[in-house]
Amino acid sequence: MDEAVKKIIVFMLYSIVFIRPLFADPIIDLSKTFLENKEYYHAITECMRYQYCYPGGEHYPESMLIMAQAYFLGGNYYRATDIAYDCYQKFSITQWGQRALYNLATMRLLEGSAFFAYRNFQEYFSMYPDGNLKQQARLNFIYTKVMLHYYSDVHNDLQQFIAADTDEALRNEAIAFFKTFDDFQKKPKKLVWLSVAGSLAFPGFGHLYTGKYSVGMLSFASTALCAALAYRGYKHDNNFQLVFFGLAGFTFYQYSLVSAVVNVYEYNSDTQLKDAIRLSVLKRF
Repeated sequence: MDEAVKKIIVFMLYSIVFIRPLFADPIIDLSKTFLENKEYYHAITECMRYQYCYPGGEHYPESMLIMAQAYFLGGNYYRATDIAYDCYQKFSITQWGQRALYNLATMRLLEGSAFFAYRNFQEYFSMYPDGNLKQQARLNFIYTKVMLHYYSDVHNDLQQFIAADTDEALRNEAIAFFKTFDDFQKKPKKLVWLSVAGSLAFPGFGHLYTGKYSVGMLSFASTALCAALAYRGYKHDNNFQLVFFGLAGFTFYQYSLVSAVVNVYEYNSDTQLKDAIRLSVLKRF
């Protein structure tokens, strides 16, 4: 065999064994850049490229985490959780397995699957009692209890977290949420039966009862005006005016009764807490 050909073959083998891995990091860095810029499709594509080229690469589990996060932020929750769980199963004894389980629990929390998030966080504390994500997991676990309406535990848990945690950013986040949670707990709850009873006598009462004063007054004025015009049609023997405004007034009256129930449920709901949790967790995800 020609000497030059031998040198070329040796160089190619050397490149495959030694040089090729050096080009693995830029693919991961590129996928991270795409993820930060919210170009989730490209982030997923680069992770797939890395996994195809380096099936045994040291950054393979990291590529799975990036892909799972990109899928989740891109709206494919089920694919994201499948990849995160697979990463945890394959690399559970590494830092990537720890991150995968934490991300899996966090994604389920953000999606509203609080029961499964609760179980995943418990598993995290069992598997990684001294994990480097322990403090974030603890705070997210408290948020999960809020989603599950374990309010009796949340107050004490937040106080203990604020007193014990050394991470300033997490501590400030917990303090801000504690105030939101305390305000929610102190807010007087409204009664459905009272809202409906009031709306039967005074259309729009359900809105006024829950603090929607402008809508309540508009609802009362619309119903009263239609009733007055319908009565005027009756007095002047104008059947069209009577039927038209009678039906319109009855529609406004029905709306008032339905709103009397809906407004109370909205007022008493924990939507504000859930929005605060989602906003806080997404900032760290």
